[in-house]
Amino acid sequence: MLDSIQSLLDAFPEGVVQVREGVVLSVNAIARNYLPALEAGSPLPPCVLLPETGNTGAGGFTAGESRYTYSCAPGRDGSLILFRPAPQNALTGRQLTGALRELRALLGEVMAEVGPATLPEGRVPAADFSKSMHRLFRLLGNLDYLNQASWEDGVPFHPVTMDLAGLCLHTVQLAGPLLEEAGVALRLMSSASGMLIPGDPELLQKLLLTLISNAARESGEVTLTLTRSRRGDQARLTVSGIGGPPSPRQLAALFQEGAGDNLPLPGQGAGLGLSIARDIVSLHKGALLTQWGKTTLSVTAGLPSGPLDGRVQVRIPRVQWDGGLDPVLMELSDLLPAGLFGLEELD
Repeated sequence: MLDSIQSLLDAFPEGVVQVREGVVLSVNAIARNYLPALEAGSPLPPCVLLPETGNTGAGGFTAGESRYTYSCAPGRDGSLILFRPAPQNALTGRQLTGALRELRALLGEVMAEVGPATLPEGRVPAADFSKSMHRLFRLLGNLDYLNQASWEDGVPFHPVTMDLAGLCLHTVQLAGPLLEEAGVALRLMSSASGMLIPGDPELLQKLLLTLISNAARESGEVTLTLTRSRRGDQARLTVSGIGGPPSPRQLAALFQEGAGDNLPLPGQGAGLGLSIARDIVSLHKGALLTQWGKTTLSVTAGLPSGPLDGRVQVRIPRVQWDGGLDPVLMELSDLLPAGLFGLEELD
């Protein structure tokens, strides 16, 4: 009977791993082909994040130079993990259609705001217009990011030895008061006053703001938690809010699948954020896991904490395509009231 089950698993087209308390119990042939280190009795590689007890999860991880998507569900004898190679970092038809629809809607808003200025004694509503410009630059920036991710050279990646705890604190200090104006409470939970990792500060700030923005769409309370893994070889960022299991539309986005019927609903953005977050984490050789229970929904990014380079490093600033706009205002622009925006930052 056991041989028959193993034969069935070996014929399964995805990698299958059964895990209990971080130890591999069984593994099928394709999983061993993808990750030769997977053997019964061996510890689960640290690049794979497991959900908390009782939760279901889905996400992606990087092993060597390869990227994978995976899902994990609890069972009587531990957790069952299914994984497969991740799709290439190109815009899917779903994402492109969603982005074009969002772009048309934003251009319609700009026309409605600027149009009255052409009438006698017309005036441009500055705050509304500025908010629309921030949203447009955010959408174009996200499209540009995914376009670069599909190139052979990928997105420019410049890691340095940086303090992740300091970046989290700085980001929450900037974003928290803004989100309060939108009725969202943002708080930081961290037991570390400093946490050095090799990372790209600009990309990691974009990761934080993307995850916070996505969580704030679904919840009025968002928590950013920074911890170390038990082994001490990973920094773990968790953004959580109050929410139930993801919808079929959200599940399709987790695996970069689905077509027209799975487009984001109006007001939910263009559906690009999760793909960008997954790519940023992959550039850092980490893992991204979305997990959910009955009343909570969270996303965890596991980032390697080494090796660190003690040499002084010089970075060339990225070319700015955002018109000089504040990156925090821009990344949160879909959520914030128009009164927070002004024209003074537009170049």
